[in-house]
Amino acid sequence: MPWMQGYPFYLLMGCVLSLYMGVSSYKYRSTPGRRYLWILMLLVSLIFAATAGEIISVSFQAKLWWKNLQQPPLFLSTIFTYAVIKEYVSRSVEGLARRLALFCIPVALDVALIFTDSYHHLMRSGIGLATVAGVTGIVVHPTVLSMILIAYDQMFGLYAVYLLALSLLNSPKYYFRRNLMLLGGLLIPVLSVFLLPLLRITITGFTAFTYLPPILAGYLSIFRDPRLSLYPLAKSKIFENMKDGIVLTDRYDNIIDINEAADAMLRSLLKEQQEPRNNTWMGRSIHLLLNRYEDIASQYSKRIEGQFEIKAPSEEGAWFGVSLIATERGKAETTGMLMVFSDLSEKKRYERELLHQATVDDLTGLYNRRHFMRLLQQYPVRDGAGLALLLFDIDDFKLINDTYGHMAGDLALVNFSRKILAEYEDKGIAGRVGGEEFAVCFFTGSENEALKEAECFRETMGGHVVHLGEGHSIRLTVSIGIAFTERSDVTFEDLYRQADEALYLSKATGKNRVTLGREPAIREALKG
Repeated sequence: MPWMQGYPFYLLMGCVLSLYMGVSSYKYRSTPGRRYLWILMLLVSLIFAATAGEIISVSFQAKLWWKNLQQPPLFLSTIFTYAVIKEYVSRSVEGLARRLALFCIPVALDVALIFTDSYHHLMRSGIGLATVAGVTGIVVHPTVLSMILIAYDQMFGLYAVYLLALSLLNSPKYYFRRNLMLLGGLLIPVLSVFLLPLLRITITGFTAFTYLPPILAGYLSIFRDPRLSLYPLAKSKIFENMKDGIVLTDRYDNIIDINEAADAMLRSLLKEQQEPRNNTWMGRSIHLLLNRYEDIASQYSKRIEGQFEIKAPSEEGAWFGVSLIATERGKAETTGMLMVFSDLSEKKRYERELLHQATVDDLTGLYNRRHFMRLLQQYPVRDGAGLALLLFDIDDFKLINDTYGHMAGDLALVNFSRKILAEYEDKGIAGRVGGEEFAVCFFTGSENEALKEAECFRETMGGHVVHLGEGHSIRLTVSIGIAFTERSDVTFEDLYRQADEALYLSKATGKNRVTLGREPAIREALKG
C-alpha cells in the first residue's frame, strides 16, 4: 500500500491539529462547559506523537518506550472525555476536579505497573513486534489485571456516551443536531475498543485516529459556534445572578439545573430536614417540593402551565410565587418543566399592612367600625343557635380626657381593649365602633347566659385599675347594652339598633350596668 508510506506523517498531522485546537481553546478554559476540552485535545496530541515515535523508531527498546509513553494519555483521555461531557450537559460540576483526581489513582497505578513490567510481568504476558501494511509496531498480550484496568478506564467513555445521549432527550431543537454530531463523534473511540478486534484491525496507531472525530466535533460544537454551548458565559452570569429562582426538571421530574436564588428558596420551602445531600439539589426529585403542595403537583403532573402563591413553613412571613412553564409546549407530556420562583414576602407584607389599616383600629388593635359591621353582616346565624351582640361604653370618658389629658384617655382605651380581647378573642368578634364605644358579637345558649357574660365583664372592669402615669390611676366602669336573638331572619341592622337602645338605657339609668334589649321586631332575612 503506497499510501501507508506516509503513515507517520499522517500521525504527525493529527498531532499538530490536536495541538492547535488545544492551544487555541486554552483561553476559553474558564468558560462553563469548556474547562476540560482543551486538556483532552492535548492528550490526543500526545497519543499521536507517541504513536508516530513508536513507528519511526528502529530499535525494539525505543519502540517499547514510545509504546509505554502512549499509555498515560490513552488512559487519561477517557476520563477527561467524561469530564468534558459531564460539564457540557450539566451545571452540577461542584467537586468534579476532586472526583477526577480520585478517578486517576488507578490510572497512575496502571502506568507505574506498565513502565516496570519488565520486573514483575503483572501487566503483559508477552511482548513482540508485528508488521501490518508495512508499519511495524509493538504487540502486547495483556494479563487479567491489565484487562481489568482497561475495562475500568473504558467505563468512563461509556458513561460519557450515556450522559450525552440522555441530554439529547431534553435538548432544545436548536441544539439537537450539533449535539447529535458530538455524540456520533464520541461513539467512534468508545465503540472502536469493541469493534477493532472483531474487524481484525491491528495496524499500529489506528486507535489514535479514532479520537479525532470527537475532538473535532467538540471543537466545532463548543468553541466555533458560541450559540451551541449549552451554557455560554453571558447566559451563565445572568442565570446565576437572577433574583428569581430558576429550577429546570427533566422528563423524569429530576432537577437538572438550578440557580443560587432557587437553591435558597427550596431550602426555605422544604425546611432543614429536607436539605440536599452533598449540598446540591442536582439530580434530586422535584417531588420533594410537590408532595407538600398538592395544587402545584396536580398541574405539574399534567404538564399544565400555571402560577401559584405558597407560604414557606420555615420562615415567618416568607411567601413565594411559583410559575410552571413547559419547556416544549408541543410535547409537554414527554419533557421537563421550568419552575420560576419569585420572592413575594415584601408584597405580602405590604398587603398585610394595607389589610390591617383597612380593618383594624390603629389605637386599640380591635376591628374598626366598618370591618366589624362587615363581619357581623357575614356572621353565620342558625335558628336556635343564640346570637348575642354586646355594646360597651366607657362611663364618663370625657371626664378622663378633661382631667388627665388625651394621652391618658388613649391609655384607658388601650387598656380597656386589651381586656375585651382577653375575654372575647376566642369566643367571637370584637371591634371599636365609636370613640369610647366597643362591640362584641358571639354565640351563646340563652339570654341569661348573655346577661351573665356581660355582668361578669362589667364586674371585672369595675375591679380593674388603670395606671395613667405620674402616680395617677382610675377605675373604669362600663355600661353595656345587649341584643339577643335565636332567629336567622333578623337583620344585623336591627340587632345593632336593639343593642344600641339597650346601651342608651344603661347610660340613662345610672351607668355601670347591663341592659337586655327586647327581641328585634323587624323580621328580615340576615344578609350574607
